[in-house]
Amino acid sequence: MEKSTNYKGKAKGVVNNKNLKWKITIFDKDTNTFKEGKFTTISALNEGMGLNLNGDYVRRIMTKYRADTTMRNGENSFLNRWGHIKIDKILEPNI
Repeated sequence: MEKSTNYKGKAKGVVNNKNLKWKITIFDKDTNTFKEGKFTTISALNEGMGLNLNGDYVRRIMTKYRADTTMRNGENSFLNRWGHIKIDKILEPNI
């Protein structure tokens, strides 16, 4: 099979960091303060905020999917572990 010469897509493995894609707000329970940041990737978000999140946890934090809203599991509840974090999807130029 012959490849088309008119292909104008991004090559596999090329990273695009021209736009900020994630905005995160964390409430620090110890000092009662908020920390905010904007990042291009989830791995940059983890490095900048000292977290260890993957794509699944980011999506669950954003949508509260399968979150135990009554917190019946106590300290093992999803909201107890991740409820102090708010993540939004954004699209801003990376200056």
